[in-house]
Amino acid sequence: MADEPQMIRGIDWKATFPFVNLFRGFRVAIHPSKLFLALIALALIYFGGKVLDGIWPENYSAVPNEIGIYGMSQGAANPSVEFSRQRDEQRKEVVDAYKARLHAIGKDNGGLADIKWSINDSLSKELSAARDYYDHLPADAKTPEALQNRDGRIALAYASAASDWQNAQAIKGIGLFDTFCNFELEMLNQMVASVRQSNWLGDGGVVDAIKAFAIFAPAWAIQNHWVFFTIFFLYKLCIWSIFGGAIARIAAVHVARDEKISIRHALRFSTSKFLSFLSAPIIPLLIIVTVGLVIAVGGFIANIPFVGPIAVGALFFVALIAGFVMTLVTLGTGAGFNLMYPTIAVEGSDSFDAISRSFSYIYARPWRMAFYSIVSLIYGTICYLFVRFFLEMMLTLTHKFVGLFIVTHADNTASLWNVIWPAPATVGSLTYDINYWPLGPGQKVGAFLIMLWVYLAIGLVGAFAISFYLSANTIIYFLMRNEVDATELDDVYIEQADDEFADVGQTMTVTSTTVTTVSPASEPAPVSSPSNGNEPPSGDSSA
Repeated sequence: MADEPQMIRGIDWKATFPFVNLFRGFRVAIHPSKLFLALIALALIYFGGKVLDGIWPENYSAVPNEIGIYGMSQGAANPSVEFSRQRDEQRKEVVDAYKARLHAIGKDNGGLADIKWSINDSLSKELSAARDYYDHLPADAKTPEALQNRDGRIALAYASAASDWQNAQAIKGIGLFDTFCNFELEMLNQMVASVRQSNWLGDGGVVDAIKAFAIFAPAWAIQNHWVFFTIFFLYKLCIWSIFGGAIARIAAVHVARDEKISIRHALRFSTSKFLSFLSAPIIPLLIIVTVGLVIAVGGFIANIPFVGPIAVGALFFVALIAGFVMTLVTLGTGAGFNLMYPTIAVEGSDSFDAISRSFSYIYARPWRMAFYSIVSLIYGTICYLFVRFFLEMMLTLTHKFVGLFIVTHADNTASLWNVIWPAPATVGSLTYDINYWPLGPGQKVGAFLIMLWVYLAIGLVGAFAISFYLSANTIIYFLMRNEVDATELDDVYIEQADDEFADVGQTMTVTSTTVTTVSPASEPAPVSSPSNGNEPPSGDSSA
């Protein structure tokens, strides 16, 4: 009957509200194979940057706090001139301090080895003076306050030695990769601390940290050290093409079919599509540069007396059209870059298809793309904070219980365990530096090995960020493709070798363009092959 009451027994939330699929990002991202690939990529990028720092001429290295100087100079009337002036002043201060130190020890023509010997000599004298003073005190004067004073002098002597040596080493310059990496980590720590303190818009808050992280540091790199960072960018892009492509491929199959492919298959896919992954973000940049150079050559005609300006004025509409094209490509690349790798991973296509689809989806549904991106950003931030908090608690508990019965003290009178590995709560961040000065040979080796394991654990936070970024954008790609092309969310390109991850109870017949599922209770449904090998397979989407 028409007026008979109806009962809703359930709601398909994913079909009713497709954006809830984005909340699968955490579960997809924490899969071990993706984290493993992301961790290897991070390690390769890091060591590549360190090697590039090592071979780069010292004359072109950074000065202390160079990115901070760059940020402060942006408020000047002529930022580039002000930055150069302040950087030159900072470099002169380092050189003057270095020469003054050599002159003070009577080694005007000496080097860092002489300064290190001088620091060691001063340290030994200060330690002897502090200990002798206490040892020669009368018995009734050896109070806890006197002992505390002696220990304070010893600790200060070691801290001064470490600081003096760090300042002396500044004469060699600071590696550009080290400068960039350390600044970005510092801003990331500032973001986390500001979120915990609910400081969003104040000085040194979340907004300031994001601005420095995403604008000041990259702008400093591009404007002042473009050769170094162009080489580093190409190297990073090669690593990203292999490992990022493999992570995107695993995520594509995981999201579409809730199945996992092996690392070997994922790497085989990414290496076979290496040129596509590599060129997808580069081709739009080449288009922008090429079009820009063409109109720049046309503008050169204006130098011809009388005729030149007239010709440029008459043909200026061509420059406007070129500017329109460059703007479209720039906006499309900036907004659609996140979809390029998922396109190749989902469709098994090439870089041109990746560019075409990403641009098409961005301009067809810009607000939908913005909504998905904002939801993913908020959700990803929460997930990142949770993972970071989890790791911080793990390291804190590990530090506490491992050092519970370590009663030995380092030579600077501090707890040996806290010198070997400073407590995360004490440092205020997950990363730390070791003060090797008060440690013996064996203690130095132990501290170094512990640091390797700790940094490996810390690297998992960065690996999760990479995995989540690629996984979330793969989900966004599926949603945008469904919205624009009405393609099912479980439609994904399958290779011949991927039949090894078929579910138990199903026999799968897989080709590069067709997918047929044969179950014990039914006959296989016919599947037609698409006309274009780069298009996703049609047919039974549950295969």
